[in-house]
Amino acid sequence: MQQLTLFPESAPTLPVNYYPEFLTLTEADELYQHCQELQWQQNTIRMLGKTMPVPRLECIYGDEGCDYLYSKSVLLKPLPWTSSLAQLRDRITAATGYSFRIVIGNQYRTGQDSIGWHNDSEASMGLNPAIASISLGSMRKFQIKLIGGKSTDFWLEHGSLLVMHPGCQSTHLHQVPKTTKVVSTRINLTFRPHIGGKR
Repeated sequence: MQQLTLFPESAPTLPVNYYPEFLTLTEADELYQHCQELQWQQNTIRMLGKTMPVPRLECIYGDEGCDYLYSKSVLLKPLPWTSSLAQLRDRITAATGYSFRIVIGNQYRTGQDSIGWHNDSEASMGLNPAIASISLGSMRKFQIKLIGGKSTDFWLEHGSLLVMHPGCQSTHLHQVPKTTKVVSTRINLTFRPHIGGKR
């Protein structure tokens, strides 16, 4: 599996690895088409005392009972794994050594769909989770930074895999910012552990 260094040698060593060709072009195209059939939904989130739409579409698949609550206001209840998603989960596990029980999909329809600076530290994932992210469709800028530090930017490619290793969520923040450029749809599949549900 080909790996690229996500950050230049002058940058701090960060707990992230990037694999630009994890999927072949044919595999990425087929998975992208499969993702069009997933059950996407527009959720609402409560922030700063206001309720507003989440600026992207979301879906979740995984093991029974592995509910996922984030920002103390958005509850995602997983649908059963599709065959394609389960096969991809097993392939990522074989490549990374990490096990996953849910996958959360984010669909960025235009440059105005985004996710702000955050870390994925929800208690349901356990302590120091590893998170594996597959990107499909249009490239979007991904930014990551040490908490209190400067950000490093990267463009996540169609069919690529980004792995955030254990400890990353405790020390770093990441985001997919808005852009004024004309971009087509990007789908992001983030595979995550879960300490609850039925095994």
